[in-house]
This record gives sequence, C-alpha cells and structure tokens, in this order.
Amino acid sequence: MSEVEKLGFESEVDEKGRIKITDEVQKAANIVPGSIVTIKMDPILDVDKKPVEIPANEPKHFEFIDKTDEEGRLKIPDLIEKAAHISSGYTVKATLEHVLGEEEKKTSTNKFQFMDKVDDDGRLKVPDMIKKAADMSPGDIVTIRLKHVLDIEKKPVEILVEDVDEFDFTAEVDDEGFIVIPENMRESVPILPGNVVTVKMELILDAE
Repeated sequence: MSEVEKLGFESEVDEKGRIKITDEVQKAANIVPGSIVTIKMDPILDVDKKPVEIPANEPKHFEFIDKTDEEGRLKIPDLIEKAAHISSGYTVKATLEHVLGEEEKKTSTNKFQFMDKVDDDGRLKVPDMIKKAADMSPGDIVTIRLKHVLDIEKKPVEILVEDVDEFDFTAEVDDEGFIVIPENMRESVPILPGNVVTVKMELILDAE
C-alpha cells in the first residue's frame, strides 16, 4: 500500500481497548488476519457520544502499529489509551497509514511512531511489532525525531514542533531493543525518568 492511498474509518473502542478496521477498508487495502498495520487516530466522541474537546497543548493525533486479528481488530497500546484519555465506548477517527505486505522487506521507518515511558537510564523500548515490521536487529542505528513529552501525571510537558533538527538524535538498538535518548537532550527538554515520550523513526542503518 503506498503512502498516498490513505483510507479512513471510524470505530468504537471495545472493552478490551480494541478498534475494528471496517470491512470496506480491509478489502480496499487487502488486509488479512495477521497483517501488520500502522494507524493514526484521534478520539472524536466520548462514551456519551459527545464531541471530544482536546486542549490546545495536548497531542491531537496518536499513531501505533499492530497486527490484525481474525476480525480486523487492533489493540490500542495502554500508554496511548491513557495519554489520549480513551476508554471503552469512545469513538475514534482513524487513518490507515501503512500495511506491511508479505513481499515487503525492510521498510522506511518514517512509518513507525511509538510511545514509551523513559526508564532510569533514559532509554525507550522499541515495540516488538515495530522491530519485526522494520526487520530491526541489535546493532542497527536508528535516527529518531522527538514528537512530544508527557509528564508522570500524563499531562503535556511540551509539544515539540515537527521538523526541528535539534530534536533529532541517533541511537544504536541494543540486544533488548532499547534506544537511549542523549543526555544533553534529556537535560534541555527536559525529559525525566517516568516521562512518557512519543518518537518517530526516520531512518535505519543496518548493523552490517
């Protein structure tokens, strides 16, 4: 699926924190059970079906990657549920950003965005699904763009503007799939242990 063929749909979040890609979108995008899909979404209706009002200083969109089940459902990561204040009964508007086909090998990582909590060593864990989709191995070098930071209480510290070079960094993926945010960046933003950070992969260089 090319980057310009974006397909949109709406879905209600179920009791397990899942959304369902509509049958029409599944058919149009050739999605089958087990497809690895990148989704960009934002909440639009709360449990009372009232429009969701997102404060100006909070993230407007959330992106994640997951494997579809037999029904075409995807699990919203727990951190995104908390950061977006989403719960069962909410309705989200989603865009299909990418579908990883069987014939695709290592893909451009600008399709992959994730959220994680910073540990005591300033590290983030690359999700296993992204490592698989990007064919990522220990020793690979990744270029990362910092998108936004949430504090321990899940309130925005700062929304960083995209395409600002000083918030890019490179890191080596270790044996456990961790990357380290540079100490000078952690001090300048600032980023503290326990902060929830969203980053976007921009490039991968093979360890070989």
